[in-house]
Amino acid sequence: MPYRQLSVSGFPAVALRSSTLEVVAVPSLGMKLTNLRRLSGREWLWRNEQIPLAPPRGAGASYVETADSGGWDECFPTAGPCPVPGDPTAASLPDHGELWNATWESAVYEHAGGTTLRGSALGVRYPYQFDREITLDPVEPVVRFSYRVQHLGGEPFPWIWSSHPLLNVQPGTTIELPGVRNVRVDAAHGQAGIEHGDTLEWPPRASATLEPGRFTFPAADAAWAMKLFGDIGTEGRAVLTDPSAGEQLVFEVDASQVPQIGIWINCAGWAPKGRTPYYNLALEPCIGAPDRLDQAVYEWQTAQVLQSGEERSWALTVRLPEPGAPRP
Repeated sequence: MPYRQLSVSGFPAVALRSSTLEVVAVPSLGMKLTNLRRLSGREWLWRNEQIPLAPPRGAGASYVETADSGGWDECFPTAGPCPVPGDPTAASLPDHGELWNATWESAVYEHAGGTTLRGSALGVRYPYQFDREITLDPVEPVVRFSYRVQHLGGEPFPWIWSSHPLLNVQPGTTIELPGVRNVRVDAAHGQAGIEHGDTLEWPPRASATLEPGRFTFPAADAAWAMKLFGDIGTEGRAVLTDPSAGEQLVFEVDASQVPQIGIWINCAGWAPKGRTPYYNLALEPCIGAPDRLDQAVYEWQTAQVLQSGEERSWALTVRLPEPGAPRP
């Protein structure tokens, strides 16, 4: 059966299933994905044991306090909370953007290319419609994400977008970013002397092993965290490997459409006040950096601008190859 309805923590959900993969989404929670896995394999999406899934809290709610429950969200038109660029009198843009707290319309349909879950949401601070389609290939272990944002009329506005998959990692898990040589720091915790805006070599020296081009997650008590950004490189690829299970998660993009990648490495180094620090990873193909739109506009100068009536589209492919299979 290519899709089915089910419940996740009491919330209605939709599961897309192929011969090899399963993806589960909860439309009422900002179209959050809660599961991404091979049918016979490990779960890649992290679940926060300290913050359960909960209904959206309305305007002004903090993502990290109320909705950082794990899974995969989308961040638009900002990822970090910030003032509206160029309009200091407007209400600030919210934590992790507007989409996680938005009301989405959704539909599922089948076609020759697989089974697709489509979701659409409307902007609040800016006049836009955001569309995401997730298609599960019926044969290959591939999930295809297609995105479109449309300006619904009025003044141009700046924006950035970031995928936001929070991923299950353990000591020994590795990240490879072919073509990435340097990264820029957005935030650092437990790393003395490293500041916002610094440029570091990739992989950073905090890796458990200093292998060229490969970051290896350190011990569970490493007690540091960093948010880094890099240009994704001409290959447009990121590879996460769990050596204990022999499984890989591969992200692929067209670098001309999705030029950056965000890397949130949290080795028990950060959580909101009053909570036990998390051990997880966010590996985030994105358009624009850093997380705050105002900094992307004025400081790093990577933000995009959407003109009245304009549309922008981009895509992201996720591969979960069979353990031991050659890389495509």
